[in-house]
Parts: sequence; structure tokens; C-alpha cells
Amino acid sequence: MRTALSSRPSWTRLLLGSLLLACAGLASAQRPAAPSAPAPVAPPPATALPLASQVRGVVRAGAEATLTARLATRIVALPLQEGESFRRGAVLVQFDCERQQAELRAAQAALQVQRRNLEAQLELDKHGATGRTEVDMARAQSDKARADADALQTQLRDCSISAPFSGRVVERLARAHEGVAVSQPLLRIQDTGALELDLIVPSTWLAWLQPGVPFRFRIDETQATLDARVHRLGASVDPVSRTVKIVARFAGNAERVLPGMSGSASLAPPPQ
Repeated sequence: MRTALSSRPSWTRLLLGSLLLACAGLASAQRPAAPSAPAPVAPPPATALPLASQVRGVVRAGAEATLTARLATRIVALPLQEGESFRRGAVLVQFDCERQQAELRAAQAALQVQRRNLEAQLELDKHGATGRTEVDMARAQSDKARADADALQTQLRDCSISAPFSGRVVERLARAHEGVAVSQPLLRIQDTGALELDLIVPSTWLAWLQPGVPFRFRIDETQATLDARVHRLGASVDPVSRTVKIVARFAGNAERVLPGMSGSASLAPPPQ
């Protein structure tokens, strides 16, 4: 009986201790945590200019023309072959103009007759031997004969075609001794002395890209690397691809470069 009574206080103490520990844990769980120190905010990175980037480009001639016939006649001479060079002013096509020359001689003879007729009418008018109408008609006929002769003289200038610039023959579209019609294509020529580069670059480069920026251009066909400079910028930006076309020119010797060659250009913003 004593043993049971003496053990009761120990169980009571254990139960009270457990309740105290549970209350302490609940209080610590409900106590708000101390606010932690905010993490340092890193400053926004500075906007960096793009490094040197590779863009593709195509070489093209600075000027190109397709020569056509202005007379319906026969070709006498077409001296240059494809790929051959020529100087500005050189005769590239010669036509047969014997008929036009004969017509010009006839028109010049008719002009002389009308001039003599006008002079005679003016002399008769001084003496009152003719009327004013006859004098006016003689003057009109003389003017018409002079206009006919001038027209044939101008037409004879089309009996040959001279080169408008120095360059090369790209393609022959006719042959010597063939008859041609008016506006028929004869030769396609290019000015290879003023080559240009067409490049497509990101439109964001317009922030620093401007005429005069130098760069290097490596040609795929010859593996040569040449100096070039931006010549002009495109007039508009493609809103879909967000690119813009620029035109550049070679800064040094480009004798081995031909229109149609392609390559890679290495462009970078100028140092600041």
C-alpha cells in the first residue's frame, strides 16, 4: 500500500514535465522568426557594345548596262568577247548604215534646193514680184528640209555604240552580221572598276554603324582578305528579320575581285 502511494508523485512529476515541454515547443513555434537581412541587390549590368561579328556579303558591279539597238539594221562588227575589258568611249557595236547615209545625202541635197528657192523668193519680194504667201511657203519648206537632214544626221550617230564607262563584257546577246530590230539587246556590260559590297546586318548595329567604318572582307573564292569601308546605309529596316542593308566599297586594290563573289565581313564598333 505504501509502495503504490509513494510512486504516485513521480508519475505526476513526469506528466507535468511533459506538459511544460509541449507548451514550450508550441510557444517557440508560434513565436515569429526574426527577419533576415535582405540580400544585396547587384547593380544592373552595363550595356556592352557588340564584339566583332561575321556577316555575309556579295560583290557586285558599281554600274551595269544592257546595250540595245536603236536601228533596224545589220551588225557589222561586235569586236569584244565575253570577259574582255574595254575603255570608256570604245566602240562596242558597229552597224551597217549605208542606207541611212544615202538618205542623209538626199536630204542635204533637198535642203540646198529649198534654200535656193527661199533666196529667190526673198529677192523677188524685194522687187514686189511675188506675194508674201509664196515667201512664207518657201521658208517653211526650207525649214522642213533642214529638220529632215538633222534627223538623219542624228540617226547616223546610232550607227555605233560606244562604251558609257570602262569595264568588261559580261554577255554577248547578238553576233556580227546578224540583222537586229529596234530595242533588241546586244551586249551586257559591267563597270568592274567601282565594285561594291552588299551586306545584311542587324538593325541594332545602326546605333554605331555609319559611313566610313572600316572592316575586313574575306572572299570565299580566292581566300583573299581585303580592306573595305562602309559607303552608305540602307534606307529602311526589314521589320520581320530586323536587318538592314549596307553598301561598302573596297579600300585598296581589288583587281582579282569579280562581281558575284561572296565572302564574310568582320565588323566591330569603333573604340570609344
